[in-house]
Order: sequence, then structure tokens, then C-alpha cells
Amino acid sequence: MTNQIISKGFTGRHGQAYLVPVSRNLVTGAHTVSDIECVFCGSVLGWKYLNAEEQSQKYKVGKFILETSKITKTSAWDPACAANFTESTNRYFPTEGTSRSMYEAVEFDSQDEDECEDLFSGVWNPGLAVRRRSRVA
Repeated sequence: MTNQIISKGFTGRHGQAYLVPVSRNLVTGAHTVSDIECVFCGSVLGWKYLNAEEQSQKYKVGKFILETSKITKTSAWDPACAANFTESTNRYFPTEGTSRSMYEAVEFDSQDEDECEDLFSGVWNPGLAVRRRSRVA
């Protein structure tokens, strides 16, 4: 395992994290990717392209793929909140007593590279997204 670590210079939500490559033959050719997994259930939500063998595919390096059918809107990072996640509807329902904020309608923008970085760093939240979007506009 230690010889597969690309970088130890990453910090996850709960401390130090390692960047580890996975070689995968995709429809568009051979790529080296790093899987993105759900902290609650361990499902693979997508991947980040680390390298592409073919020159025509190099534009993907550093980019993310998120399978939209596996992603839902929530700003809950506490595993205790997972109890409020209804798998059958793919929706997060706040429990009674949990306030619904003005940011409730803000959804994660998978097309925005900064928001992807924030999400995978564990810092994305609706308030941050609103502030960033207002600076861009």
C-alpha cells in the first residue's frame, strides 16, 4: 500500500488523508483515477482523474466525475445525521426541531470545479456556495 500512495499531503474531514491511484480502463481509454466514496455508506459516488494515457484525454486530468443519481442535497457531515437520510427517496429530511435555513434551496453545482473541491475537502455548505456565487456574478 505505501508504494501506491501518490501524496500524503491531503487532509480529510477527520485528519490526514492519502491520495491513492486506481488504474481503470474506461470507455474512453486507460486512466488513473481516485474514487470518491460516501462517508455514510461507502458507495462510490464518482472519481477524480489523476492521469490519462491518451493525449486526447489529458484534458480530464484534475477533473471530477460525480454520478448525479448517487448525490443528494445535504449539508450534514455528522454520521449521526445519516439516520435522517431516506434511501428510498434519496432525500435528507431534517428532524423535528432542526431549523430549515434560507439556504435550503441551494444545491451543489457539480459543474463548478471550486464547489467540487469544497465538497471533497469536506467544507462545502450552502452558505459558502451562496457567497462564492455572489462574488462571481
